Amino acid sequence: MRFQKFGHACVLVEDADARVLIDPGAFAAGWEGLRDLTAVLVTHQHFDHLDAERLPGLLAANPDAVVYTDQASAGILAEQGIPAEGVAAGASFALNGLSVEAIGVEHAIIHPDIPIIPNVGFLLGGRFFHPGDALTVPKKPVEILGAPTAAPWLKLWEAIDYVRAVAPRIAIPIHEKAAAFPQMYYQNMSKLSAESTAVEIIDDGEVREY
Repeated sequence: MRFQKFGHACVLVEDADARVLIDPGAFAAGWEGLRDLTAVLVTHQHFDHLDAERLPGLLAANPDAVVYTDQASAGILAEQGIPAEGVAAGASFALNGLSVEAIGVEHAIIHPDIPIIPNVGFLLGGRFFHPGDALTVPKKPVEILGAPTAAPWLKLWEAIDYVRAVAPRIAIPIHEKAAAFPQMYYQNMSKLSAESTAVEIIDDGEVREY
């Protein structure tokens, strides 16, 4: 499975014959130039995960790409004339031989006065789980985890305990643009995660294969 990170929560995953882009948001750059995409997956509607201004251009350049989102985001995109398949927890589908399972229901609580929106994580190929903005622990083993690092809804100890709870072989920090100095978070995550978990930092634009 091949990964390329475009910053924050935006990751390109390539496996089997599939090229799948997850959470192309406003804090990420470079994804708008991608071609030959199989699908775009969006965990929820927040602008740092769904850039509604740049997404139409990406889809125009990738006419065969299908879009899967949480159900609320599908409605938002439909208002802009962008077709998207809304999925809920428990849904599963295949993208050119790559299995995808939807896991999770709601965004993490930011503040009690802020309404909670839908958030669905995606498990790709039974190996890589991208939780979006939630600390959903899948009921099945996860080999590679996109580990949220810094956010208004997240404390450092929660981020570390989440990695411990999922217990992946590899944790890839994501959602780091909310921090002025994400390296501090990376260091603590690396130091405090279980010995069985390797924290692998992928810089923007960098490609890794696991």
